[in-house]
Amino acid sequence: NPLAPIASNRNAVASRDEIVAFLDEYLNVSRFRDVAPNGMQVIGKPQVQRIALGVSAHLALFEAAVAEQADLILVHHGLFLERDPHPISARMKARLKLLFDSDITLLGYHLPLDAHPEVGNNVQWLRRLGFAVESLEFAPYQGQFVGAIGVREGEPLPFSELAQLVKRLAGHTPKVYAYGPQQVRRLAIASGNAPGNLSEAVARGCDAFLTGEVAEGTQAIAREEQANFLAAGHYNTERFGVQALGDVLRDHFGVATVYIDIPNDV
Repeated sequence: NPLAPIASNRNAVASRDEIVAFLDEYLNVSRFRDVAPNGMQVIGKPQVQRIALGVSAHLALFEAAVAEQADLILVHHGLFLERDPHPISARMKARLKLLFDSDITLLGYHLPLDAHPEVGNNVQWLRRLGFAVESLEFAPYQGQFVGAIGVREGEPLPFSELAQLVKRLAGHTPKVYAYGPQQVRRLAIASGNAPGNLSEAVARGCDAFLTGEVAEGTQAIAREEQANFLAAGHYNTERFGVQALGDVLRDHFGVATVYIDIPNDV
């Protein structure tokens, strides 16, 4: 059982390599074709007692993690993307130098953390909004699904109430296009930057679609499809997964975890 606890005391010391191996298996990273590497991106000290959790790998998060005396940083958006240039710029050098000087390991898990059936960003949102998971076969990307569809058991949720719930959970007023049904029983979610999946949500019979970002043509599509659309911010829609994954690590290895919030308007 990969979730069976192996450390009974809190603030235990765990092996960095065992943590990485556990996460690679738990998140099933080998099945994903991604725009970013998943797993260990920067190697640090071999023993881990304290893990800092965050959404995106950047200097402000690293500085906060150092202040928290973290041995390992776990993020959703890592340092490296395929579309980025490969030379180490001054900005990247400053980030790497802080990790090297503090001997901190950096782990990043992108699409595997969006799509996971337990700790994934989409499933975490559905649960918080009061929807049961109906399907994880939504929002295909590079041969795998990265979104989810939920169903409301019992009474449907008025779309106006859904928008208020999203606002409260995101801590930010979402962009809302309310052209669809007033009652929401089926909700599709693809966290991050996925406005292009609105038409798929409509075709799948969903009453509303939630993502992080909006595109130039999204409002016209929502109007013409008579659909409900919400964009709560890329960062805001991808906070819950890494926090849930931190809980798994804490329970499994007994290490201390701390979530560090670096607010981001997008």
